Amino acid sequence: MPAFSDIRPVDVQGIDVLVTGSGRGLGRGVAQAMAAAGARVWLVSEVPEELEWTATDIRAAGGEARVLVADLGREDERKRLVRTIKRQAPRLRVIVNNAGVLERESVASLDAAHWRRVMSVNLEAPVFLTRDLLPLLEDEGGSVINVSSRAGAGAFERQAAYCASKFGMEAFTRCLALELAGSPISANTVTPGLFIKPTSLTQRDAESADEAARARWNDPVKLGPAFLFLAGLRGQINGCRFDAWTLTQRLEQWGAREVMNRIDEIAEYRPEVVA
Repeated sequence: MPAFSDIRPVDVQGIDVLVTGSGRGLGRGVAQAMAAAGARVWLVSEVPEELEWTATDIRAAGGEARVLVADLGREDERKRLVRTIKRQAPRLRVIVNNAGVLERESVASLDAAHWRRVMSVNLEAPVFLTRDLLPLLEDEGGSVINVSSRAGAGAFERQAAYCASKFGMEAFTRCLALELAGSPISANTVTPGLFIKPTSLTQRDAESADEAARARWNDPVKLGPAFLFLAGLRGQINGCRFDAWTLTQRLEQWGAREVMNRIDEIAEYRPEVVA
């Protein structure tokens, strides 16, 4: 087997990329980066006006975007989304499971509705979308990028459901990577590592936020290099967890070949045995 330094990730030119939660925040930035690199991006969210806003910006820059409005917390809408992708995105090679719900609630006041709402979007949706769309990636290979959080490795007050969902995302990704071992499909998790607009804020909320808060938010498109690198993996690196900002900086400093060769220095988590 060649060394990682002898392998370069493939580019996303001409392929289909699915990005959930792409109407705002990190998902919007990832979608913009994928489109700028030549992918046809499938934008998914339950807020039509935010999706159209993202799509308009991508098209104005010469990229290609398709809008799919769906509430990922509902099984019937997830199934409808899968049917559409299977019919219309034959070159799907990358799945970015980014959509998330962050609602703060203490354990003492936790109720089943809150728990189900968070779990259905943050964990059930990525698990079952990935399960149903994996067959499209099998022949030519692909990459599953699951967006995690510091809440996937640590605890936060009044975020029991959110933390549980992100811990679950980490576990799911590692299990998936074991099952994909030896195949041309990679599955990894990534956290932003950069202070960006909270995912719970809509674009309208963000526009009305105070100037000091907005000044602290970084443009998530800065993390594009990290997501493009992960999107180009075809089984070489699997079951790892990355900080997107760290990965972006190392790509700029070292280049993709050297990053592949020094992946142990960059990954926050890497299993002892990877495909």
